[in-house]
Amino acid sequence: MQAGSVEKARWLRDLQRFLPLRSQFVLSGNTRDLQIHEPIPGTITAVPLARALPDALKEAGYLRIASFDLLNGFRALEPGDDSFLTQLGLTPVNGAAAGGIDLLSAALERLVGGDGPPAVLIIDFASRLITRNEALSPAEHQLFSRALILSHSARARPAGDRRLPFFNAVIWIVDKEGDLPDWFLIGNPRIRHIPIGKPDHTARRSLARSLMRSLPGAQTAAESEVEKSIEGFVDETEGLLLVDLSAVAQLARSENVAFDRISDAVRRFKVGVTEDPWRKISRDKISTAEAFVKRRVKGQAHAVTHMLDIVKRAVTGIGQSPRGGRPRGVAFLAGPTGVGKTELAKTITSLLFGDDSAYIRFDMSEFSAEHSDQRLIGAPPGYVGYDVGGELTNAVREKPFSVLLFDEIEKAHPRILDKFLQVLDDGVLTSGRGDRVYFSETFIVFTSNLGIYTPGPSGERIANVTPDEAFDTVKRKVRGEIEKHFKSVLNRPEILNRIGENVIVFDFIRPEVADEIFDQMVDALLNDVGSLGYNVSLSKTARTALRGLCLADLSNGGRGIRNQVEAHLINPLSRALFDSGAEIGRRYEIQEITTGASTTVTFASGPVS
Repeated sequence: MQAGSVEKARWLRDLQRFLPLRSQFVLSGNTRDLQIHEPIPGTITAVPLARALPDALKEAGYLRIASFDLLNGFRALEPGDDSFLTQLGLTPVNGAAAGGIDLLSAALERLVGGDGPPAVLIIDFASRLITRNEALSPAEHQLFSRALILSHSARARPAGDRRLPFFNAVIWIVDKEGDLPDWFLIGNPRIRHIPIGKPDHTARRSLARSLMRSLPGAQTAAESEVEKSIEGFVDETEGLLLVDLSAVAQLARSENVAFDRISDAVRRFKVGVTEDPWRKISRDKISTAEAFVKRRVKGQAHAVTHMLDIVKRAVTGIGQSPRGGRPRGVAFLAGPTGVGKTELAKTITSLLFGDDSAYIRFDMSEFSAEHSDQRLIGAPPGYVGYDVGGELTNAVREKPFSVLLFDEIEKAHPRILDKFLQVLDDGVLTSGRGDRVYFSETFIVFTSNLGIYTPGPSGERIANVTPDEAFDTVKRKVRGEIEKHFKSVLNRPEILNRIGENVIVFDFIRPEVADEIFDQMVDALLNDVGSLGYNVSLSKTARTALRGLCLADLSNGGRGIRNQVEAHLINPLSRALFDSGAEIGRRYEIQEITTGASTTVTFASGPVS
């Protein structure tokens, strides 16, 4: 690599361009990250800003450089003796001098008006100089008033062999521009504000090339293989800082992760999971899962097949973004109520975790208010609940490998949908506390009732689809209304675009499927009753009567069938067993079910079994 082959960061080019034009600078933003540094031609490393900045100033021609912060006071950087600090009116010992805000104020005046070679004072952690920005103490007010006046009185002087103009400069390093008084910065043409952004693709590649050579196996690998791993490393660390890249490389070295498996180290760094849980999922279990899922989700064969395809993609990683940041899988389940949308999400969770209650569920009707996004990601600093964090970000941080179920997504406020767009696009959310939370190991399921009803002329709900229509018609109408809602009502078609073809429309519960659901529910109930010690059965006549009652109206799907079973079997059976003083172990056969103000059952009992 030749000298000058690494382009300087934009902030550094901006600083060097304006050094002859301004006497004071404010550096803000990504000031605590590492910066690309080339100490000798061809050698790339990353160093803190506190080292990169003095080197850049020396290169620009500054011969006297000192730094200040509230903890360490003043330190001489160039030259390393006491001469420069003495000229600032300080009492140094071995190139360092204690000092607080009062001494800093006096030193600024001596610096700006001083003679001699070009000089600069770097004031680090300047955000901590002020306790309350809106109510400065007398010492704080004096410091920034003096700095303001000095910014206007400073004059450039020619120096060096080329007699270039130099100011005796002051550089303030802050977290954000607003940390300093507005009256000091805003509208002041003598101060240059320079934001330091996060490392771009070029900066990450420059450091990645240096880091990759230190990983196991890289020294003996072919150059093409190393280059391929470098590109993957750069893509997968989109949004990370250079200090994070160094940490990933250190993690890979300490855990002996080979250079061509650097994506494993990136994942471990992001989500804190040493092993990839997705790789531990049994392929045999997934490949034979269709029968298991169909036993629990009746009459939705197309939805089961489509969902399992998404799961298989998630497990194999096929089709994942090169950056590796997006969720493992995304599914949008739409259709009538009670047809198995939530049950399918639970079943998939059981398939992946062995426990169908292991998913993380959010009822989006609770997030319809404008500021409810703060419940999900956490309130910003200074707001009530800031210390608690967000429900979603906390949950994913604790369980990065999880199924996230967002029920009735259409009821969420549009601001919430913007957060989902960020998750689907980048796989990351920044919490109210500023922490980055990664969704790269999650499987996201949205459910919705969109498209089942449409608003009428007077605001009433009109059925858009009915059970007597063919499924192809139901599917076409529901998808059409979903697209209309996201494009025309919400004006957010990009969310639907991110979900793509993973919109799965469920069919109505048809009569033949309803029979299966009914039998499954009743048999499961009788088994549960048997586990309590009551041997209860249904006569053929009673089962036929109960079937007619429970399946008379299928508009509410399986949930409606369950409600009818509760009303016409569970409640009257419980009443009858209780009122008759039923004995544990005796056999009871329900012979007749009679409807009226309340349903009653008549049963015959037999001896203890």
